[in-house]
Formats: sequence, structure tokens, C-alpha cells
Amino acid sequence: MRIVLLRHGETDRNATDRFQGQADIPLNDTGVRQAQVIARSLSPDGWSAVYSSCLARAAQTAAYAAGRLGVPHRRLDGLRERDLGTLDGQGRAEFARQHPGTMRRLLTDPDYAPPGGETGRAVLSRSAAALRTIAEAETEAEADKAGRTLPAVLAVTHGGVLNLLTRALAGAGATPEVLVGTGAAVCVDVGWSPAGRPRAALRRWNVAPHECEEAPAPPVPPSFVDLDSLVLDELNSKEVTRT
Repeated sequence: MRIVLLRHGETDRNATDRFQGQADIPLNDTGVRQAQVIARSLSPDGWSAVYSSCLARAAQTAAYAAGRLGVPHRRLDGLRERDLGTLDGQGRAEFARQHPGTMRRLLTDPDYAPPGGETGRAVLSRSAAALRTIAEAETEAEADKAGRTLPAVLAVTHGGVLNLLTRALAGAGATPEVLVGTGAAVCVDVGWSPAGRPRAALRRWNVAPHECEEAPAPPVPPSFVDLDSLVLDELNSKEVTRT
């Protein structure tokens, strides 16, 4: 099963390069246009559902896609952005200039938590659990259609979540240096091990979401990561809201 992890469209804080964390900020006019263009770029065939974070900017982006594709839109709490605590609202470039070591830890150290915020490991845990929930739900929904290739799923989430997931799935020595831009996507293939455990392989990152519809044979067998190994405990990612 292919899960296309899409970063939401632009907000005013994205445009001014400020941290926004879990602040519930809607898309700006540019973000709305991005969401509409993304929706029109997707083929209406071959998709089973659209999931999104509960935050407005992700849910709005997802709603355009779900309308275009004619599939359900389900909100999944585990896809929400990282809680950045006291960093929320600060300018990213200025913070990086004044605190380069802290900025580096924020992006690369999974055990670092900004004051009042979440560790990267906690965010990775709930987002990996969200992928597992999506895979289980969509596999079960298609179980009665023997021999059919599982449709793709679109999941609209956030930059911080994608940075953490991409690093975890890329493995040592292959960590992408470029963060995923607004309206760009990460292509992930999710399957099941012989023991029945969910696992995921990173295929592409920071690409247009419609590029994930293509499934070229990889030059080498994909490296799968056991999703359960990334999950620390049972968080709230199984709470799905259907719209």
C-alpha cells in the first residue's frame, strides 16, 4: 500500500518563516491555491481515502483533495504537528542565528524537547502509530476485494512530522538534508512482515504529490522499517474523526 504523506499548503506563518507548532492557523490565499492545484493534479482513480491532522491547515488541504477524489476524509490526531512550546510564533531564521545548536537539536535529536513542547521521539511514536492505523483500516476495508492492488492513501500532515518520519525511515547515511516544503509530499510504501507486523519503506521525498502515483521499480529492494519499533506506547492516534 502506498501512503502519500503531504505537507499542508501555506499559512501566514509559513510565509513569514515563523514556528507555528500546534497553533491552529488556517491556510492563507496562497495555501488555498496550492491545495486546489494539488487536488486537481491527482488522478481520481486509485485512491481509497484521505486522512489529515485535525489542525485547520491540514484539514483544509485534505478537504480539497477528498472532494476531487470522491473519497472519505478522516481526521487522525496522531498526524498533528509537533508541540513546539515556547518556540511557537518565533522567527525560524532569527532563532537559528541566535541558537544554532538548539536549532540543530530540534531538527536532528529525537530526545530534545523545546521548553513546554514535545520530544521528537514522542512525535515520531504517535505519527508511526498513525501510519499503522491507516494501514490497518485501509487493508481491512479492501480485504473482500481479492486480487486487487490496494489503492493509495493521501495523508495530510506537517513539516515537523515529515522531518522526523523521513529521518526514521531513511536509515543511517541516507537522511535527506532538504526539508519537505509546503504542498510537497513524501512517498511511503507500507506492508506487512511475515510475522504480521506493519512496516514502511521510504521511496521519495519532497516531490509533487502526483509523482507518488507512479510506482517505478526501485533500483534496489526497499529497506523496510518496523513501525511498531518506533511506537513508544499507545497514544491517541487511533482516534479517527470522519468528515
